Amino acid sequence: MKSKRPFRFLKWLGISVLTVVTLVALFLAAFVYNPFEGDLRDVRDIVPREVDFFVRKTGLIDDFGPENGRLEIARGVLPEPKFWPQLTDAPGWRDVLTGPAATSFRTGSQRSLQQAMDALAQLQESSNGFLDLARDAIGRELVVAGYSEDRSKNPPQPLQQPWWCVYARVSWRLRFVHGLLGWSMVQDQARAQGLEIAVEDGLLSLRSPQLTEALFLGRHLDVVLLGNNKDLLLQSLRLAADDDEEQPFGLASQYTEGVVDPMAKWVEVNQAESVNSVEFSAATASFDAFRRFAATFPDAKNIDSMNERVMASFLNLKGWNSVSSALMFERTGLSVLGRIVLNSNLHTPFQSSFYRAEKQDKKDWLMPFLRMVPDSACAAAALRMPAGEFLHAMYDSLIQSEREGLDDALRRCTFKSQQLADTRDLIDRLKIALLPRMGFVFRKNVPDLSKNEQGQLYFPVTARSPVPQFAWVFWLREDVRDPRDGRSPADELVDTLRKYAVPVFRFSNVYNLPVDGLPEPVWEFANAQIPGTGEIAAIVFRDFLVLSNSGPLIRDILRTRYNFGSLKSIVEDPQFRRIEDELPNALNGFVWLRGQRLLSVLDDYRGASEQQNVEPDPAWIMEQRSAAEDAVRRAKYPQYPSLASMPKSVLDGEFQDAVRAYLREQWSKASAGFSAQDLPAIDQLRGFSKLVDAAYLQLELENNYIRFQGKLVPGF
Repeated sequence: MKSKRPFRFLKWLGISVLTVVTLVALFLAAFVYNPFEGDLRDVRDIVPREVDFFVRKTGLIDDFGPENGRLEIARGVLPEPKFWPQLTDAPGWRDVLTGPAATSFRTGSQRSLQQAMDALAQLQESSNGFLDLARDAIGRELVVAGYSEDRSKNPPQPLQQPWWCVYARVSWRLRFVHGLLGWSMVQDQARAQGLEIAVEDGLLSLRSPQLTEALFLGRHLDVVLLGNNKDLLLQSLRLAADDDEEQPFGLASQYTEGVVDPMAKWVEVNQAESVNSVEFSAATASFDAFRRFAATFPDAKNIDSMNERVMASFLNLKGWNSVSSALMFERTGLSVLGRIVLNSNLHTPFQSSFYRAEKQDKKDWLMPFLRMVPDSACAAAALRMPAGEFLHAMYDSLIQSEREGLDDALRRCTFKSQQLADTRDLIDRLKIALLPRMGFVFRKNVPDLSKNEQGQLYFPVTARSPVPQFAWVFWLREDVRDPRDGRSPADELVDTLRKYAVPVFRFSNVYNLPVDGLPEPVWEFANAQIPGTGEIAAIVFRDFLVLSNSGPLIRDILRTRYNFGSLKSIVEDPQFRRIEDELPNALNGFVWLRGQRLLSVLDDYRGASEQQNVEPDPAWIMEQRSAAEDAVRRAKYPQYPSLASMPKSVLDGEFQDAVRAYLREQWSKASAGFSAQDLPAIDQLRGFSKLVDAAYLQLELENNYIRFQGKLVPGF
């Protein structure tokens, strides 16, 4: 009979090993990490509702390939995204990266990013390969949130350094390491490596010579919290404990209505099985840098920039309370959606009417307009807004001398046999004929070199400029036409321009440009001082009034609308067809861009900006001299009613110096519209145009918010 002792030994050995393993597991679960504790349902549930900024990305590990290289971030490294080589090799990337906007972003965010990465990198290095940032720390879900103001003070004070916290779903390895960091023997070992670890209010504090300030580390289930403000982390942990006094950011209206709800609609429309997105929200009004910027830009009184004065009519950054957005990464492009919350109390009268414009079905107004836009256009836009109020806003954007000159001219004109009082009077008479919508078309300016029988240019240009060809398209009301002849106030406007073009408005000639198959010609008014094109043009046809700085552009718009020749509209563009289904049935605004065509316009601006220091053309000086003297006298010497009343010593001395300076300034503006100081911004836009093949943005406007959605189709 065989002895049973070996079996008894193995039995007791197995029981002993199992007992030891069980005791060790219980010890680790009690004092280090409990592998059965489960995962947090939603990281957004532990982010405080009042945070000033919030960024979220899920599935980061899927954005990186195992064969990719590494990106150096501060002292640490991150895996290289799959798209990174294509992006960095693409034409235009370096111009975008080195532009003022990108530089400003890096300057503002680099310190916070560096602090977080330094701490994680030091933790990775001290683990001797046990930990990996991408796999264990940021691969599943990453949230960065915090405050830009100290709310404990009244009123809140801007922080020199934002209070931030990184929330990351982590692997069992990091949960295990977090548990070990609370042990004194582990802290002693870390101290020997230059990392001071201590327990403060249930959090771990991290200090080292490599860190500019103390960082704090906490954990709840599978989420590790790392930040530079202890109170922010404690506030988050109270949320995790279901503290009734705390509310999560995931329920905040600016986030749910700006990101969550529109993203759900986007997924439904695009039939997307999954979304690879970055979510972002910021209380812009709480950022001191943004407030300072918004206080000065756009400046409605900027005498040097007509573009900025026009922009100020629409854009009021001081009224932006928050911006929430999401970027969706697709295989063939980048989509964006979001919402801007507005303070309606800060609207100008025009902005109040603009943001209250009702939405209308796109088939009734947007698509008819887009079928008029030739595919040679670099950009087009359509907006639902009161057209008359828009014209008043454009008039207000003129500098005082320009408004006075226009008013003086119109007082010498009649409209429907009635004397005009000023420009506002003309606009008020015209606006009753205009529907609340407008279209804009832009394309590269190709000089019109056609000549008359004497071999002279029809449209000579003295004020050479890279300004593009542009057209304003107005929709006309049927119910205001004269029942006797079918004419509208828009027809009277064109008649007034024709009648007073030469004697009052100082146009040199008036021409009509026939359009294939249409009885109405395009009326062109020549003046060599009009920048770039040397003309303005107008036509009333069917339900539209079109005003432009180019007769050929209007002709091409009409040819496109009525399918004359080989011209195609942008709705036939394959890139437009890709995004057409994303447009809602009712919307307020739409913007369309083609990168390569926009690039040619920016090239013109860059070339002109480089030439701004060239001496003014003598012929241009002769034509502008009289107007310049009058403008300088009004602005700097209003005490003299005329040049004849000015003392000779002033007239021949400081007055002439002021006129020469004024002419040089106007020449610089006419030659470019930008100065040499603007070249970095132009280069950045050029880089963007190289990167983007096509882009669109659609807008839904309400008095207290702007909802937007768009797409970028890369050109690489």
